[in-house]
Parts: sequence; structure tokens; C-alpha cells
Amino acid sequence: MKFLITLVSALCAVAFVSAAPQFRGNQPQPQQPQSSPVIAIVRQAQDGPNYDGRFNYQYETENGIQTSASGDLKNAGTPDEALVIQGSYSYTAPDGTPIQVTYVADETGFHAEGAHLPTPPPIPEAIAKSLEYLRSLPPSKEDAQQPFRKRFARRARKYRLL
Repeated sequence: MKFLITLVSALCAVAFVSAAPQFRGNQPQPQQPQSSPVIAIVRQAQDGPNYDGRFNYQYETENGIQTSASGDLKNAGTPDEALVIQGSYSYTAPDGTPIQVTYVADETGFHAEGAHLPTPPPIPEAIAKSLEYLRSLPPSKEDAQQPFRKRFARRARKYRLL
């Protein structure tokens, strides 16, 4: 009986040792992922969010990134309630270009402005005049019953714009 207990104990010890991970000097060691550099925050201030929905925050990092935003609840307690946020951020692009963006986010969407952002080309003068003329015409009875696209197409054909 002692022999059997000793044999089972020895087999368990061998199984335990063989299950341990084996490291040999000639095998490559697993590499640790490269961590990105830590960038310190040099200035930070924040207020809120407050009970009425207002907030304000700003921070600046040691590599020149700056951001600030403030928000307020507009028309609180009504069906037209909306959070209005105004803010800006700036940084230096990898090619050295300074990027600065100011924005407003409200019930109409997100509206950003910056010198680097593309802008649509201006509307040609002839088209602008024709659109203004179409807007100045009084609506007819037919216009009230037709969707806008059909009204516009009908008027455009009538005045030879299309």
C-alpha cells in the first residue's frame, strides 16, 4: 500500500513538472508590445456637469494639444430642449501645419470652422440670380398641392432654366 501511494505521488509530481512552461535559451522570448510615449497634461480645468446641464472644461498637453469646450442647456423643460456646445481644439499636424478648429454643436448639428477645412465653391452668379427670382415669385394654388421638387422643376422648365 505504501508503495502504491509513493508511486501515485511520484507520477503526480512528474505530471506537474512536465505541465510547467518550458523555456530554453535558444528559443526567442515573447516580446512586450511597444508602448507609446506618455504625454503629460500641463494645464487642466473643469467645471461640471452641473445640475442644470452646464459644463466647461479645458486642457493643454506638453506636446501643444489644446482643447476647450463649454455647454449649456437651451430651452430646458420644453420639447425644443437642446444641449448647445461651443468649443475649440488645436494641434500641430505631422507635416508641421498648425491646425485650429472652432465648433458649435446644437440642435442643427455639428458646425466646424478652420482654415484647413475645405469650403464649397461659390454659386455662379447666373444660377444665384435665377434661384433668387424663383424664390421671389408668389406661390400659386398648384404649388401648394405639389411637393417642392415638382414645383421647382415646373418653374425651371417654364423659365427655361432646365
